[in-house]
Amino acid sequence: MSSVGPGRLGRPAGIAYHGVAGVSQDCLDAVLNLLMGRSAIRQVRLLSAAGSHALLLSTEFDDMIAIKSGFSSGYSGEGPNALSKVLCALVAHGATISEHAVEPTYISRIDDSALTLGDLDALSVAQEVRPARWQDYIQERHHRWVVEGHWVAMMPQVMPFAILDRRLAASALKFWANPDQVLIDGYRLLEDTIRRRSGLDQHGAKLFREAFKSRLGWRVMHEAERGGRAELFANTFMAFRNPRMHRPAGTDPGALAEFLLLNQLFRLEAEAVEIAADAGVGQRNN
Repeated sequence: MSSVGPGRLGRPAGIAYHGVAGVSQDCLDAVLNLLMGRSAIRQVRLLSAAGSHALLLSTEFDDMIAIKSGFSSGYSGEGPNALSKVLCALVAHGATISEHAVEPTYISRIDDSALTLGDLDALSVAQEVRPARWQDYIQERHHRWVVEGHWVAMMPQVMPFAILDRRLAASALKFWANPDQVLIDGYRLLEDTIRRRSGLDQHGAKLFREAFKSRLGWRVMHEAERGGRAELFANTFMAFRNPRMHRPAGTDPGALAEFLLLNQLFRLEAEAVEIAADAGVGQRNN
């Protein structure tokens, strides 16, 4: 497939380009990061030329994004492994995939961020590779990932800023530099906040149980739900904060999940009111 001549068809396509040509992990990460966004990828064109592969993605809003040629096939190595993983992730997200054979120069123009309107027009009428072979690029172990949900393990861990309590915003910005210290500081801030609001001079689980028994609570709530929320504070400190204080800092793949649990406690604390200020707190619903 060659570029179409001058005029409108020779103008730049004006689409987005992601990834670095020849760098498999970078191109894989580019797709995974796009899958983390709110604009779903609906259609995937796998562009193949002499064992080298690029991607042209279309989102639910008809935006087009080209992923440069970090993928390959026909041998064992990083390129085929990245291709297998990216197809696995796209299948898991419900994308429709088709493969199209193109000329090596077409791949080169993607790598140079230089596709033209003529290139896109030519691709829109290009025949799919038949019989379909793109499924063969997915390694057997990655096929199982789709069925069993293991594909989630290769998705990047990202901080969901939009759901954070504002008091953890500054900590979230430095989280990846030192997750252990950020968590310890966060637990300390939560304790200080509850002590200040309740007037109690206690610590840890004992502080939370007493504070949410006699000083703080939530509006219009069954007693069991109120007690469950109070125990969530106490149990989080016993299950996560206390062990963290007594072990050396190190790599912790579960640190982000723990930070989000801590964030949920801050959100619950923000909803709590002083019991004396709200006669409905703690009463059973009829």
